[in-house]
Amino acid sequence: MSKQKEIVLITGASSGIGKSLALELSGKGYELILSSRNMDSLNDVANSVSKLGGKAHVIQMDIARSDSVKELFIKSKKIGFVGTVINNAGFGKFDSIQNIDIEGWDSQLSVNLRGSFLITKFFSESMMQNKRGMFVYINSVAGKKAYPYSSAYVASKFGLLGFSRSMRAELREHNIKVISVHPGAVDTAFWDNVEGDFPRNQMMSSENVAKTIVHAICAPDNVVLEELDIQRAEGDF
Repeated sequence: MSKQKEIVLITGASSGIGKSLALELSGKGYELILSSRNMDSLNDVANSVSKLGGKAHVIQMDIARSDSVKELFIKSKKIGFVGTVINNAGFGKFDSIQNIDIEGWDSQLSVNLRGSFLITKFFSESMMQNKRGMFVYINSVAGKKAYPYSSAYVASKFGLLGFSRSMRAELREHNIKVISVHPGAVDTAFWDNVEGDFPRNQMMSSENVAKTIVHAICAPDNVVLEELDIQRAEGDF
């Protein structure tokens, strides 16, 4: 890594894959900007990073609000050039099409898809000016495979795949890499409020998924793993 500090922004960094990415990237020498709505949990992650000898800044942000994302961008610029942005914030609500309400539909599209648009819109400008950068979109297996009782979630993730592919084609000339990550089931708090008999002890760990993603992030300068499907060795459930 060059002597110039390399800064990574992680949205949804307070738990799950985002938290594991923070710890893994810290061990690789990256300086971190950690963002989510939960400041208490963000500070806990930042303290864990500090204990590992790393450096992390915490900025509260609601990815569904454009003014909040803009404020995140302004505060991040004061820290330094953000060369890698990991769009990790997301959530799912699962129900039949008859039972899902309009607010539930809109909120998933707003957080999972519109949020990535806002983050990319603001942070791509400085990357273009610097002629380098990377966007990592933490998608899902649901971005490539449809599931029942998941219409809003699946639609947002299919949309995110299309968005990432469009950004890759648009930003390539500016030496900006785009990685779309599609994990299968990961044992995180995502499943806490999901009804169903899901064998969480058989799911992948967020730590192992994070290690795989960081491997892609650290690929040599002229190489990019454009779409990364991460599954259990045993396959999907």
